Amino acid sequence: MRTGLCLHHHLNVQAPLRRGLSSAISGIVILMASWVNTAQAVDAVEITQGSFVYHKQGENEPQVAMPLNTDVQMKISGWVNRVTVTQTFRNDSDYWLNGSYLFPLPNEAAVDHMRLIVGQKVIEGQVREREEAKKQFEQAKDAGQRASLVEQSRPNIFTTSVANLGPAETLVVEISYQELVKYEKGEFSLRFPMLVNPRYESELRSEKDKSPPSTERLLAQFVDSSYGYGEGRGTGAKVRIDIDLDAGTELSEITSVYHDIEKHPVTNTQYRLKLVGDTPANRDFVLKWSPVSGSEPVAAIYAQHGQTHRETDASQESSDYALLMLIPPETGKSNGVIARELILVIDTSGSMSGEAIEQAKKAMGYALAGLGVRDSFNIIEFNSNVHSLSPQSLPATAKNIGRANQFIRTLRADGGTEMGLALTRALGSEVKSAYLQEEEHSDSDSARLKQVLFMTDGAVANEKDLFNLIEENIGHSRLFTIGIGSAPNSHFMERAAEKGRGSFTYIGNLDEVQQKIESLLYKIEHPQVTDIELHYGDGTIPDHWPISVPDLYANEPLLVAIKMRPKIYQASASELIVSGMIGEQYWHSRLSLNERKSAAGLDLVWARKLIAALEMSEDGVNQTRVKKQVTALALKYHLVSQHTSLVAVEVSPAKPSSVVSNNASVVQSTPFGWQAPVGYLPQTGGESRLLIMMGMILLGLGLAYLASFSLDKGAGLRVLHSLAVQRRRQEVSIQAKGEYGDNVHGPSKGLEI
Repeated sequence: MRTGLCLHHHLNVQAPLRRGLSSAISGIVILMASWVNTAQAVDAVEITQGSFVYHKQGENEPQVAMPLNTDVQMKISGWVNRVTVTQTFRNDSDYWLNGSYLFPLPNEAAVDHMRLIVGQKVIEGQVREREEAKKQFEQAKDAGQRASLVEQSRPNIFTTSVANLGPAETLVVEISYQELVKYEKGEFSLRFPMLVNPRYESELRSEKDKSPPSTERLLAQFVDSSYGYGEGRGTGAKVRIDIDLDAGTELSEITSVYHDIEKHPVTNTQYRLKLVGDTPANRDFVLKWSPVSGSEPVAAIYAQHGQTHRETDASQESSDYALLMLIPPETGKSNGVIARELILVIDTSGSMSGEAIEQAKKAMGYALAGLGVRDSFNIIEFNSNVHSLSPQSLPATAKNIGRANQFIRTLRADGGTEMGLALTRALGSEVKSAYLQEEEHSDSDSARLKQVLFMTDGAVANEKDLFNLIEENIGHSRLFTIGIGSAPNSHFMERAAEKGRGSFTYIGNLDEVQQKIESLLYKIEHPQVTDIELHYGDGTIPDHWPISVPDLYANEPLLVAIKMRPKIYQASASELIVSGMIGEQYWHSRLSLNERKSAAGLDLVWARKLIAALEMSEDGVNQTRVKKQVTALALKYHLVSQHTSLVAVEVSPAKPSSVVSNNASVVQSTPFGWQAPVGYLPQTGGESRLLIMMGMILLGLGLAYLASFSLDKGAGLRVLHSLAVQRRRQEVSIQAKGEYGDNVHGPSKGLEI
């Protein structure tokens, strides 16, 4: 009887509770649908409309302004491409606007000049320290002055900000930069990026990672999420490209890979090229040109007197700058076959589990298959310990290669990452060639070139110690790093290869293994010139980058940027001697500095390479020192870097103080053929947090509704507890986003709720 009364009372309470929960759920669903439709409508306007999008203060409806077009002028002299990018901003609204535009440039572009043109006024930009430039720009914006700011987001992504562009006003921003064109397999090429691709940014963070997100992560989310993309949509922005090409040699072919171009020959080595018509900015421009092939290596030097931008200290003598180029013969065949000792090092630590270890094992199989009869080899695998196939390198016989393949099949990913022990064994004297043991006095075998192929994901923390270890033990060996997996530590891999006078190869999936390994093996099997050194006629050594000159390989040229001391053209030092080994024979070439070819901007090439080397060397210990060095170099050579920016400010205010400027941002074009993934959601947006909160409330109410059918009072308590926990987690998430940025999920994991 008591039980029946209790049950009756319990059911009477649950019925209105269920009706109330049902009404609440329905209301929230309708509200969410209304909110989503509104948000989608706004996004659709922002995405489909071209150019700048801004919002009037106090209004949610987006306004469209400033169609944007880009003109590109290129002047190519040999290997150096001097580029001027002109962007035209047009304010078609009735408001004063502040705008920002993200634009890509080639990797290692040396941006050194900017100017603003408003009507008849020309405002020259100046390089300042990043914080100072930003402050100067913001002050000018607040004062109503026209201003522009160019900042480096990443080495190949820059941002242009424009302040106080008046109604119906046109602003022209000119940016100049310097780059070296590419050369591979007898063909020159350049790529001009026209857009920034949408990128995937994982939001998963390690359970152990409770620290605030890094600057790089915040930057990645800002760069990749703050600019709108639309599926199959364009912004209407057009690009015009005009090129003056002086190849310095007769050409056999000029090709534009993706666009139609007009070709007008001036001489047999000079051409004027241009895009046909106005081209949508939705696909990168790629140009290739091939010189008439030759059978002999080509050595050439270009030089420049003084700096591109006037030095502030006129009392100092101007330095000269040069670019040395060594081009292998088109046939790609060495004068002699070099016997090699190939050491294959594979990371079998726990971080390599899954597809990464399979990629590495497959790569090793291809490497073994490419060994010659005069080669020797060994395999070293490391995790918490280091193990070798053999105590010494083995002749590349069928029996030994079969033994090696069996060794590879047994490898499993587990344990720690004792990379230092593996490098010591691979580069040091512990692995001694069986040939050298048997024929200690053989001149042929003493010339054997040791090449170390190091396959890893680079998941280590003691990078600086490993760099020092490589530098101390590399000797005459060559270190080639192979990045394995979806996200290898490219910083470590690239610098390790640089210190080891080798190269870095990245393998992202199993389908790429054969092509990339075969390409690498072909390259290292055909060294044209090894042990390359530079010195002047009087024996002194020039200041050059890279410091350790790599070998010259088939189908791959060698470029060295040089800073020469003043008055180098006088006396016995007026020639540069390049020397090395071709097979087992000494080789050298004398280049007269008095008969060099002239080129502009070589100081910028040298400075950019030095800055890149300094940034590559940065770690937690030397971060402050590297920042000072990079800043000083960038200021001296008038370059935009991580720590410097270009700023241009009009002297007199243009905007009345009583008028408020609206903020704008450029909508990016989508790449040609790109489609948003099904179910794609933007990673940012103010409404996303509200939608998440609504979703959590809706989920909680649904659970409570289901729990209302339970006769167990404990179920109701558990639902209430669950709602409280979800609410607290949401508060922590919002608090973390507020502290670290809207696009970042703060360290909510591990926090006590």
